[in-house]
Amino acid sequence: MWPLDNLIYKDYASWKIENHEVIETFKTNHSIIYERLEPVYAVLEYIFDLAVNHEEVDEDLETIFHVGFNYLNAQFDIIKIYFETLFQSKCDDFSIYSNLILYLLFIFDIKSDLENNKIDSNISELNELETLIENMIMERSESFDYINDKMNETLKIVYAKMNYEYVSIIDIFVEIAENLNLFIFEDDEIILGDDF
Repeated sequence: MWPLDNLIYKDYASWKIENHEVIETFKTNHSIIYERLEPVYAVLEYIFDLAVNHEEVDEDLETIFHVGFNYLNAQFDIIKIYFETLFQSKCDDFSIYSNLILYLLFIFDIKSDLENNKIDSNISELNELETLIENMIMERSESFDYINDKMNETLKIVYAKMNYEYVSIIDIFVEIAENLNLFIFEDDEIILGDDF
């Protein structure tokens, strides 16, 4: 069986073609959005190349690929709404609000994680923060210090409701990348999802 007969690899190949221009735009402009997602993308590329080159992709790597691709696809759907619709694909304008978009993606991750751990993700403070950030982006507000403080306050409340230590999927993929000897952040020290 040719590796791309596996539907997930075909879907990924199509996804790459569809999103190539946006990915390259983010990459060449050193977007923090790209930097955040780079560990997931790098791991997917590594596994995809193994499959294309007829090398063994064990069950663990297949699971990692499925999880990573589903995650990347969901994140990109959100990012593209903002980038293409609200910012008309203008990278300079988009980059000003990239931190706020990262906050929204982080909130999405936390809500998903809470739901996966059977904890109610309908936390009023988190919902209010999400709405506040969305409004700031829509109105092009630049109250960045205020929202940073609000993010920290809200995360303290959310973390207090968790009965486990939250580890983001990005952090997990950073570790996977390191285990695969993919050195993504050789020069820069980047903190992914710990503190804001």
